[in-house]
Amino acid sequence: MKKSLIAIAALAAVGAASAQSSVTLYGLADVYAGQSKTVKTVGAQKVEVKKTGFNSGGLQGSRVGVKGVEDLGNGLKAVFNYEMGFNAIDGDLSETSGTGVGFGRRAVVGVQGGFGSVLLGRDYTPLFNLLAASSVDGLSKFETVGADMYTARTNGVHYAGNFSGVGVQAFAGYNKVDRTNTVVSTGVKTLDRTTKYQGYGLGVSYANGPFMVGIAGQEFKNTESRNLVPSSKGDKRTEAGVGGSYDFGAAKLFANYVNTRVRDSVNGASAGKEKAEEFNVGVRVPFGAASVMAGYGHNRIKTYDSNGDLEAKAKGNDWVVGANYAFSKRTDVYARVGRTDDLKWKNPAGENTGASSKSENVAVGLRHKF
Repeated sequence: MKKSLIAIAALAAVGAASAQSSVTLYGLADVYAGQSKTVKTVGAQKVEVKKTGFNSGGLQGSRVGVKGVEDLGNGLKAVFNYEMGFNAIDGDLSETSGTGVGFGRRAVVGVQGGFGSVLLGRDYTPLFNLLAASSVDGLSKFETVGADMYTARTNGVHYAGNFSGVGVQAFAGYNKVDRTNTVVSTGVKTLDRTTKYQGYGLGVSYANGPFMVGIAGQEFKNTESRNLVPSSKGDKRTEAGVGGSYDFGAAKLFANYVNTRVRDSVNGASAGKEKAEEFNVGVRVPFGAASVMAGYGHNRIKTYDSNGDLEAKAKGNDWVVGANYAFSKRTDVYARVGRTDDLKWKNPAGENTGASSKSENVAVGLRHKF
């Protein structure tokens, strides 16, 4: 992994010597000290996990990346951006917020011009960008918006453009793998297994001065079928949301709503589904170099069996309050206190089942951009 960073630095040095192209090395280090407590109750058993100490990526995931642009003439440019996460406590590159070792955060190459940009690779989804822009804490680790409510990144072809304040973002991805078995003596080839991924999404927003509003939707399908032993399984995930913000000067308001549905299937038949929705509001108030913030979220989940009958339902309330102080445009300190993933489950009749969960967080951290 050290060789990877050396290679990035070398690319930056090469780009500096070119008149019509540039390469930029950048990054962010976010470290916080605090305590998190997660409590889950199922029937008569209650499990509590408490973590105290230093962690990486409170407000934003720690990362290092390289991006570049080359002027192709006639208003057309070639661009690329490769970004990896890391643990800012010990420098471990395997700590990448679930994206895997390497440039798992963002990995795109493409072209841009007056039409916008067309990129190939792994990039952020329209719903993720909308929720990040309409959430008071920008989808931080302490945010009331649940991380399981949206798909943050996906592979495929990505488009983004802005036309007089109207922003458009779209993506489409497809991947299919067929595995065959061949009997050597007879040469008979038989299809053994097929796995397929499909994804697509669209987001539209409008920004004018202090006002921003947007809507986004996306869907992902994963299927696997086996032909030697006939069986299949798959899942379909649909995510949609609306959000916006308004800056009054003395305070900035944020609000969004997101709805997620997950459907599972076995051998073409329904294996159950889940519906989840959240509504979040927040406010940020600046005081010179300092600011204070507060956010509230209400969430609801319903699960259904293979016949479409309601199995269980849950609801809960999340919250976060905090403050920031900026030493400069690149360095600030922050403090956060909040509760997330708060759910209390009931049966279809509305009776408490005894199952519940919640996570409580207290943190003080430092964020530096370079």
